[in-house]
Amino acid sequence: MAAMPNTAPAPEAPALNARGLTRKHHLSLVLVLGGLALVLLLGSWSLYSRQKAALTWALSAQGEQLQLALNDTLDAARLHAMGMRQSAERNLRQPLFNDSSLAERLERRNLAPLRDAPWDRMPQDLAKDMGAVHTYPAASGDYRRELNAPLGALGQAVAAHSQQQRLAWSYFFDAQKRWRWVYPAQARDEVLIATGKADMGAALPVLWDAAGLDAAGPARNPQKEPVWSAPHTDPFKKITVVSTLAPVYVGEAFVGAMGTDLSLEALGTVMQQRPLAMGQAWVIDKEGRVLASSDTKASTPPSGPYTTEAGWLRYVLRGSPFSLVIYAPSSVVAGHTLGKLMPMLVTGLLGLLAAAGTALWLSRQFTLPALQLADYVQNAEGPNIKRPPKVPALWKPWFDRAARAALDRRDQVMHHHQRSSQLEKQIIQLEAQLRARDNKGQQPHSE
Repeated sequence: MAAMPNTAPAPEAPALNARGLTRKHHLSLVLVLGGLALVLLLGSWSLYSRQKAALTWALSAQGEQLQLALNDTLDAARLHAMGMRQSAERNLRQPLFNDSSLAERLERRNLAPLRDAPWDRMPQDLAKDMGAVHTYPAASGDYRRELNAPLGALGQAVAAHSQQQRLAWSYFFDAQKRWRWVYPAQARDEVLIATGKADMGAALPVLWDAAGLDAAGPARNPQKEPVWSAPHTDPFKKITVVSTLAPVYVGEAFVGAMGTDLSLEALGTVMQQRPLAMGQAWVIDKEGRVLASSDTKASTPPSGPYTTEAGWLRYVLRGSPFSLVIYAPSSVVAGHTLGKLMPMLVTGLLGLLAAAGTALWLSRQFTLPALQLADYVQNAEGPNIKRPPKVPALWKPWFDRAARAALDRRDQVMHHHQRSSQLEKQIIQLEAQLRARDNKGQQPHSE
């Protein structure tokens, strides 16, 4: 027969009392609610990151759309100047295309023509259709032979100005700065008043410098590309404009420039008609001068560098030295992102609070009273029985029943204790009586 193993049974782990279970319940509840809060936090952060990336991408897409719209506006002026240049160069290459007697016929319609404004006294309806010619007072009359070339672009100028109100003027500047043609017509007195000069000899250099005629010449523009001026105030209409000049060549000889003035208000209108979802946009030139802004109030952009890390988006505008810059710092992006996510975050937070409130309510209504009942029953021993704790009305009958049962047990214990005491006294009395009898029985034998 096999011998019994000489091993003692493992001691059982002490069972938790009701208070220990209550502490474990509280800890479990905190862990569950903390886990839900952590899940909500991580989910919100992931959603925030995705929404932030989506807003940044949307802003970039808006910038590209705005770039295209601004390109169209600038192209309208640049292509208009280039079209007039092509007409002028064609007429200069092919004199047969010129109406050689046009200048003479126009001068015959003048009433006492002025030397520096030979078309100034033409009939108003004719001047309205032909524009105006202004000459340097000391210049010879040789310009008349060259006048027919830029007039070949008159039809383009009339069509462009009738279709595009954003164009202020179209003009031709002579390379030797002897004369200019402008459409719509500008009267001699208007030129002198606008420039603040007393004669045309002092007034014309102001106009040539403002439009940047020298920048279109071969010394500074050997590529023969259209050039843009710095923003300046048009002295006639008192608006801010930029000029684009297309150099006119006959072979390799620079003979002048066809140009047009574009109102910067047109750029501002394009930007304000396409508001950004966030941030602010400007059109600037190479020197950082502001041409237009997405804000109705004039504002200056923060200083560069215009890098993506600093919150900038930059787009080069086609065929010009201008750029579209959009500034949306991280604080602005974060604010718009939170604004988009706020309903979801509030809903999630309310859901978490509702779950926490429900868990706490269920705990207080059912779990904690059950644990309190177990603790009350466990500790309702001995002569001193505490009053039941405050619990929901649903649990009062259970506590009352436990209290009555405890009182009954106490009464029974006390009754048994009293009975035991009585029995002990009776036993003592019987023992005393028996001893007394034994003592009496021993006395006769001794005698």
